[in-house]
Amino acid sequence: MATSRWFSLVQPFYKLRVVHGPDPHESPRLTPQMVTSILKMNEKSTSHTGGIVKEVQVNYLPANKPIEDRHIEAKLAGTNKYLFGVFDGHAGCACAQAVKERLFKYIAIAMAKTDQLNHLYQEGATAADKLVEYLQTSTVESVSSDLAGIHWQSMLQFIQDSMDMYCMDTNIEEALTNAFMRLDQDISTEAGFHPGDEGLSADLVNIAFSGAVGCVAFIDGLDLYVANVGDSQAIIGSHSTESETWHASYLSHKHDAENPDEVKRLFARHPNESNNILRYGRLFGELMPLRAFGDVRYKWQKRDLLHLRKIAGQSSNSYFSMYKDLKLPGRYRTPPYLDAQPEVIRYRLSPRDRFLVIASDGLWDSDGMTADKVVSLVGHHTEGQQVLTHFRPPEGALLGTINETLRKRKQNLAKRAVDKNVTTHLLRHALGLEHGQISAQLALPEKLVRDYRDDITITVVYFDPEFIMDYSRKH
Repeated sequence: MATSRWFSLVQPFYKLRVVHGPDPHESPRLTPQMVTSILKMNEKSTSHTGGIVKEVQVNYLPANKPIEDRHIEAKLAGTNKYLFGVFDGHAGCACAQAVKERLFKYIAIAMAKTDQLNHLYQEGATAADKLVEYLQTSTVESVSSDLAGIHWQSMLQFIQDSMDMYCMDTNIEEALTNAFMRLDQDISTEAGFHPGDEGLSADLVNIAFSGAVGCVAFIDGLDLYVANVGDSQAIIGSHSTESETWHASYLSHKHDAENPDEVKRLFARHPNESNNILRYGRLFGELMPLRAFGDVRYKWQKRDLLHLRKIAGQSSNSYFSMYKDLKLPGRYRTPPYLDAQPEVIRYRLSPRDRFLVIASDGLWDSDGMTADKVVSLVGHHTEGQQVLTHFRPPEGALLGTINETLRKRKQNLAKRAVDKNVTTHLLRHALGLEHGQISAQLALPEKLVRDYRDDITITVVYFDPEFIMDYSRKH
């Protein structure tokens, strides 16, 4: 998402990007090898055996500098329960980074049993750091000791509250919702002023005033849950062996003004302000997502925002300078206008379901990149890659069966992509259909990139259909 979400600025840029795009003839020309090198720069993959997840591939392409998107992949410690997340920041990357670092631990706590919670409470931060096992595709950054200390105090209180409120009947949907909303609450609370350390205070305020949307997938056996806040999206790619076709299924809904249910939800909470709070398709004419982490400018009480502005005005330090002229949205009457309550969708995996795609809106807003298109690209890429494996006919296979298999392999040969990593393949298609278009996009000057595209982050999770069939039979 853009660092600035002001409608008056974004609208002409959006028109420029969609109608014209960068000129492939006037832009500096990159060779095909240079294009591939740039696209592959951030790709990662990891393979798994003996479980529902067969392989995970990720990649991202910045438009903002620094990039405001984040991604993370992990398992709950000691289990085969997977977590995948894509987080798209706005007004900077601070909030997206905080959510990446903390949300999966909050989810682990929300799903923990009483004995696990007691162990965490007794053992402290060291035990909390072992709640999740990160996959090789993840990069985990360290935070300062002061910030880590504040994060731990918030988490310790969450552990204690979870022990006090523990209920054996809590389901996965409730646990995910609890984790999302509690982390958002803690981000807001931590932004309170810390006397004697203006630098730390400013860091916490900056995290709370920036924002992030997030899409998280949790996989337990054949049960797939997607918890979404904002406009990142998740889809399932399914394959029909009878018709040899691919099918896309949405596992999330965008929380913006184009979603009638989301607008209805907002107006129901602020019934006398419908003429004011949504303008030009944005919250107060400014923010596009209608659910998000952080963004306390739309959540705090008016007196708290004015108090921050007063502190910033009295401070001789530069840490709070950006808040000296903090402007409140017009007719700011009944906050909060925004929350991080996720919409959770449960999906039961079948052998037809081959992969999950989670991506920030930079992918979905790219020209032509619909859910059907994305699933088709991933599906055909998979078929093309299978041609690279050695063919060994099953023992006792009939000649007709072998001939049919070889015929399909020959057809799939034409589907072989330049990129081995499917997320890189998707990035390439998001930028354009021809080399000149892709080259022009990648050669844009840094100050112009955001006028034409957004950060793009993609995670693709491949499922093992044989495991799904065996699991279905046993359960």
